[in-house]
Amino acid sequence: MRIGIGLAGLLLGVSVWAQDALNAPIAYDAERDAYYLANELVVGLEPDAPTALAQQAMLWVGNLRDLQTPLQAGVVRLDAGLNPDSVRMFLQALPGVRYVERNYLAFTCNPPSDPLFPQQWGLTKIQAIQAWALWQPQRTVYIAILDTGIDATHPDLSQKVRRYSNGSVYGYNALNNTSNAHDVQGHGTHCAGIAAAHTNNGIGIAGVAAWNASLTSSHTAVQLMPVKVLNDQGYGSFADVARGIIWAVDNGAHVISLSLGTTAGTQQLQDAVNYAWNRGCLVVAAAGNNGTNAPFYPAYYENVLAVAATDPTDTLTSFSQYGAWVDIAAPGQAILSTVPGGGYESWSGTSMACPHVAGAAALVWSAAPSLSNQQVRHALEDTADPCQPYWFGGIGEGKGRLNLYRALQAALQMENTPALSQIALSPTSVRAGGTVRGTITLNRAAGAGGVVVQLRSSNPALAWCPASITIPQGQTTGAFDIATSVSGYGSATITATAGGVSRSATLQVISAYRVQTLTLSPSTLTGGQTATLTVRLTAPAPSGGVSVRLNSSNPAIASVAASVVVPAGQQSVSVRVSTTPVANRAIVNLTASVGDSHSSATLTVNPPAPVALSLSPAVVLGGRTATATVVLSAPAPRNGLWLRVSNDQPNRVWTPATVYVRPGMRTVQFVVQTYSGRGAVNATITVATEGGTRSATLGVR
Repeated sequence: MRIGIGLAGLLLGVSVWAQDALNAPIAYDAERDAYYLANELVVGLEPDAPTALAQQAMLWVGNLRDLQTPLQAGVVRLDAGLNPDSVRMFLQALPGVRYVERNYLAFTCNPPSDPLFPQQWGLTKIQAIQAWALWQPQRTVYIAILDTGIDATHPDLSQKVRRYSNGSVYGYNALNNTSNAHDVQGHGTHCAGIAAAHTNNGIGIAGVAAWNASLTSSHTAVQLMPVKVLNDQGYGSFADVARGIIWAVDNGAHVISLSLGTTAGTQQLQDAVNYAWNRGCLVVAAAGNNGTNAPFYPAYYENVLAVAATDPTDTLTSFSQYGAWVDIAAPGQAILSTVPGGGYESWSGTSMACPHVAGAAALVWSAAPSLSNQQVRHALEDTADPCQPYWFGGIGEGKGRLNLYRALQAALQMENTPALSQIALSPTSVRAGGTVRGTITLNRAAGAGGVVVQLRSSNPALAWCPASITIPQGQTTGAFDIATSVSGYGSATITATAGGVSRSATLQVISAYRVQTLTLSPSTLTGGQTATLTVRLTAPAPSGGVSVRLNSSNPAIASVAASVVVPAGQQSVSVRVSTTPVANRAIVNLTASVGDSHSSATLTVNPPAPVALSLSPAVVLGGRTATATVVLSAPAPRNGLWLRVSNDQPNRVWTPATVYVRPGMRTVQFVVQTYSGRGAVNATITVATEGGTRSATLGVR
């Protein structure tokens, strides 16, 4: 079947991705220690650039099987016989193409063969019971489990899965674009049970985001959304994972749990993660089971909460990734949870640690719904308990193992503490030396003692602000001034932080002194001569003058100083432009810039022109010769000069088509041959360069 899908404002015929997409040949990338689909490429397009050619080219080389409009990216299944690396270079060179990359495979972070422990020690370790007693959910939070799917018939999950009003499961299969996200492999079901298995239902286990004995129907406050991005063998492409993320975000997920990954990252997957974060979601991912500090994707991305695994002694497991890039740890060894068919098994891996944190995030957010994703992340990270490295290589200073009880306490305190809602600048663009007003807005009125807001400029030499301001008790807004340098230009980002939330705004500083005109005298000359370039500003220069940047498009022919200063009190300045002799006409663009303003002038540099042409003798009998002598306006350039020669009586006079003038010479001679004929004629002999022409008359009798 063929369907039309819009991308970058144009329509393309795109075939629906096949259900057997992952039956494509698989190749190994030794450099990145990762597997990928050998006959597929992911092509990302620039959002604001013309892309019609690139879109058409994707159809030339194969079948565009998957289009992700929010990411401006598509997956191309290449035609048989094409070399993927050659196609990759071809597509990358097209206008409007942002990136072309391999479609890497993500795998479940499979459990190593560790001993099984038939108890849920992890819930005790993270103080889940204490947290449940404190938990008062204020809204429903949805966790999207992006994995092999979920067995929604499992008795410990059936009432925890989000459903449509008709009772069908609210899920998505990114592998074949259907709603059937049932799990056969088991990995997704195991992760789902850790995050939010039904608690106090008289059977099975308890999930992290679970239950409060004093509340009725508390099990519905956190619900699971199955998103199948890995097949029944436990792997799927990054394009499938990216598509699953987009679907989850667009369908109301608050927390996205990713117990999957590999050692190679892609721009498409990073764009999908940023898409989720920028729309308020919290993305949680397993840090990987390779037992090294090497990056593991998507956990390694900045907008992902990367989770390592710990054992019952709060020590990182031998298999867990580690390093300063890992954000938090959670129980991940011998974790008892649900498996398809109604059973339970103990598995180990960072895959098991990840849903501990995803479930904790959902529980916290349901009780403190006004928090941003950034605040929820801070509540989880900043309240963690210490954990120990395995032999060596911890997860960074100040980072530790999840403590759900302390995280919930911190979140509730944030919920009742004013936090930063917005920063606004007025104006957002200002002339250098001007002042801008910044306004801070809180999400609620400041309490006793007010709220201190920290301020920072990314470019304090250009625009500076106070280090902090205090918003008084009872107020929701505060203001401050931003001063700018009188001689600067460019942009500066002003960042405000309060209540664990940061907000930024960008200020554009326009140069106060701008180039009004740029003139050349003369604008046309012979190479070797000099011209005068005059820069005029819009206003007289201040004390210290104004530096003007100068540039020549061809400094080998026309050179100018790199900069010149307009003196204080003056509005213009002149500088000499030196040229070199040329054999052919050259057009050189000269540019003067001040701040973000500039102006250009065009200089025409000509080769030497003939200034005299004499014939000796001036009158000859037909059949005789004459000698022509040419004098140039300047010596011939380094490689010599060719003169063009012509005459208007070719039946009676012969002249060479060109005459060569040796380097450094200003004169040259050539022979004019005449022919006998009836009557007398006057022949006009002309010599020329691009710099000019000269003629003389030869009488033939």
